[in-house]
Amino acid sequence: MYVADGVPLPEGTDPVTVKDPTAGRIALFPTALSDMEKPRSALEGSTPVAVVGRDAQGTLMDLCAADGRSYGFASDSWGPETRVAAAVPLGDSLVTHLFEGHEIPRGLPQVLDRILNPPRVGCTVNADLPTIPDGFDERARALGSSFVHGRNDVASFVRRDTVRTASTGDRTALVLGISGTIYAGSEVGGDSQYTADQVQLVASFDNHLRATAPPGSEAENLVVRRDADMADDAVEHRFTPTSDQTRRKFTACQHSLVTASELPDPFSYTANGRFRWRNPRFIREDDRWYHHTPGRAVWYPNGGR
Repeated sequence: MYVADGVPLPEGTDPVTVKDPTAGRIALFPTALSDMEKPRSALEGSTPVAVVGRDAQGTLMDLCAADGRSYGFASDSWGPETRVAAAVPLGDSLVTHLFEGHEIPRGLPQVLDRILNPPRVGCTVNADLPTIPDGFDERARALGSSFVHGRNDVASFVRRDTVRTASTGDRTALVLGISGTIYAGSEVGGDSQYTADQVQLVASFDNHLRATAPPGSEAENLVVRRDADMADDAVEHRFTPTSDQTRRKFTACQHSLVTASELPDPFSYTANGRFRWRNPRFIREDDRWYHHTPGRAVWYPNGGR
């Protein structure tokens, strides 16, 4: 990999490095960039770029804007625990990654592995939309994907947002997907007493919400509750496990169809992935642990910021 001056590496590591940021599998830069020429050349050469340090997301947002391809972030604000942010070129768009609660530099190897090998998990329930405009799948283009990888004192989670869009007659259709994968502490080397207990996926739109999925249902391993307010263009899904298998980990998925008179630039919405873990007790009341990913998601179909 390429490692620029100022990037903190774990003690005792001796990575194989290259002198050209376009020549490695990934290029690492500190947040205090003197210029953007090298990280921009890495992205242009299809090399993933990771920014390490305080205000990592702000620096990465500037790099994505300078790149010119479509991209998005699940949240356009960040806190002090986001010490790594990354962009991975994928055709005409960028895939972005944000890392919350990961200890840097000690946890940097695991973070880089997540960037290069993002989790591939299927939805635990069927979240296909009941109706989309004719020909949407054939004409749609992806604006990108945005991951939030979170760790806390008991376990971990992954949130992923994706947006696809296509013109349909005199309207523009956008299909938003939000997924949340929750892991029990025993699955990720955390506190083994805490099981995956619930995921809530919440979104509200400035544009018109036409359809959303999944419906409320009770499956073998998961109970889904849906509260959709089509008049206010808002939807909430709540997913609760009912088996030992899903209490170890499961992936909740929500899809929404939104329409607008033209493609918004930027396209944004307010969303939150709310993750809850439970420590079941025999005598005392069960203990619960929460982690939220609130904020304004923002997508730039034509690049820029």
